[in-house]
Amino acid sequence: MKTSLLGGIVGAAATVVAVAFLSRSWHALVLLLPMLLFLAVGSLFSPPRIEVAVVRSLSRERCAVGQDVEVRLRLINEGIRLAGLEVFDNLATTLDVVKGRPHVFTDIAKGGAVEISYTFRPAVKGEYAIGPLVLRIRDPLGLQYEELRIPVEARLIVAPRMEDVRRVRVVPRRVRQPIGLVRSRQVGTGLEFFSLREYEPGDEIRRVNWKASARRDRLFTNEYEAERSGDAILILDARSESEVGPVPRSTIELGVTATVSLAAKILETRNRAGLIIQREILDWVYPGYGRKQLYRIVDALVHVRAGGEWPFEHVTWVLGRFFPKDAQIVIVSPLLDRKAVDVIADLRAHGFDVLVVSPSPVEVERAMYGSDELAGLAYRVLKMERDALVQSLRGYADVVDWDPRQPLAAALQGVKPYPRRR
Repeated sequence: MKTSLLGGIVGAAATVVAVAFLSRSWHALVLLLPMLLFLAVGSLFSPPRIEVAVVRSLSRERCAVGQDVEVRLRLINEGIRLAGLEVFDNLATTLDVVKGRPHVFTDIAKGGAVEISYTFRPAVKGEYAIGPLVLRIRDPLGLQYEELRIPVEARLIVAPRMEDVRRVRVVPRRVRQPIGLVRSRQVGTGLEFFSLREYEPGDEIRRVNWKASARRDRLFTNEYEAERSGDAILILDARSESEVGPVPRSTIELGVTATVSLAAKILETRNRAGLIIQREILDWVYPGYGRKQLYRIVDALVHVRAGGEWPFEHVTWVLGRFFPKDAQIVIVSPLLDRKAVDVIADLRAHGFDVLVVSPSPVEVERAMYGSDELAGLAYRVLKMERDALVQSLRGYADVVDWDPRQPLAAALQGVKPYPRRR
């Protein structure tokens, strides 16, 4: 293939000919001699043929946003010596290189091998293809080059960033029979003291309250509060109209972070968690328990991109037909759809307890424009409108207005352990 140098020389030669013709000064054609000589010598050389085998490996095939991944490339030369071989590994723009370089020049002796490594850090969740690898070598004068594209790709799955919300108590209010970690306000098997009653034959000795028995001169038995489990359905609003800000810190990406963090917390407390994603299609994961369910939810969130214009009210239809009627509903949305109040009121009318976690699009935009005076004025107006919207929603649900500059756990501290009922 021809390089840009060859094109530049040919263009310069054409310019010299044009100038000589217009000025009728054929002495200018003398300038063509070094160019023609250079091209003549260059035609005697050609770039060597690239015969290279490549072995690629990754330090891990699954990681989370912000975790480092090392790429190792081993190039084995199966042909003649290659001097000045250009190696370029194709990477997505959201993979930030933190060590080494994916674009290098190297020499490989005949039958020799070279190892190249670099480390990148994903900024956005998703499924990535690392590669293909492009090898390029030029002739000695740089007029032509040989290129070989090697389709040696590696797949990397980057899970969403997860925030630490272990100290936050977000649990379903309505519980089911299976044992869990949610206090049910009923007598049963558990660790929390509930009440005292008189001793009955057959009670375990270890449950006898000896201090109370000594004061009353008769035996009393401790009763404990039963711990049960419940259902929680997380609803992620990932429609096109709900995306504000650059992708690494957009409202959609923040929503994914909040969703996976809450799902991990709910499953950790032995409750069932389900997921509904509103985008081009309504996608969902039916409620389940444990680590496998968390993996299912993470796999569904990995491929979330903003898209679609489904009306928000379709969520009510899906919940009413495919999910438990006594589930705790957690809506994760920037609340840019003004129909959100009506939908949440409808969910309350159907008997659902609702928690809304809303990454603030106003704060995201404020971070984009910095200290601009006009942006500051617009911020104050939009902030008042959002405060009014949030206040109207609080009549039907607990609402967390999350400023992304703060940790999610700090925003969730004000959530009541048991959502309100009207």
